[in-house]
Amino acid sequence: MHRHSFPTNSYPESYYDDRMCLKPPLLLWLAATYLSRAITLPLLMAIAHFAGVDSRAISALREYWSVDSLIPSLIAALIMVALFRRVPSAPRPVRWIWARGQILLAVSAILDIALQAIAAIGQGEINNLSLLSAAAAVVDLYFLVYVLAASRVRHVFSEFPDP
Repeated sequence: MHRHSFPTNSYPESYYDDRMCLKPPLLLWLAATYLSRAITLPLLMAIAHFAGVDSRAISALREYWSVDSLIPSLIAALIMVALFRRVPSAPRPVRWIWARGQILLAVSAILDIALQAIAAIGQGEINNLSLLSAAAAVVDLYFLVYVLAASRVRHVFSEFPDP
């Protein structure tokens, strides 16, 4: 799967890793992390608790968590796993997930936007939570456009280190 499907001179040498695979850009890492927030946020809250962060700050973070966003977050978490496991010894399921990473992240963002819209409509009035849902939907939309439009994202997902 490691064949370049794009001109290899289209990116600077620093964009490639030691195996000559295109490195995932920072914005792709941020997109996957943000879209998997229903999974990563509880982990951050646990770390913050053990690090001695004030319980009011942790309670404020808890307001951003929603059980409804678990499904889109699980989809994006698959990409996070594949990002960390993008090595020659990776098993076949990781390679399969990586090859479909662009589609999976897009589905995650679309589902998250739909859930944010449903939450905002269900409240019927404008309040802090509906404004937060609207802001989250805007961020989701930004990452959706980025994942679908950026040629580097498409090229990154087309490569995986040879075994």
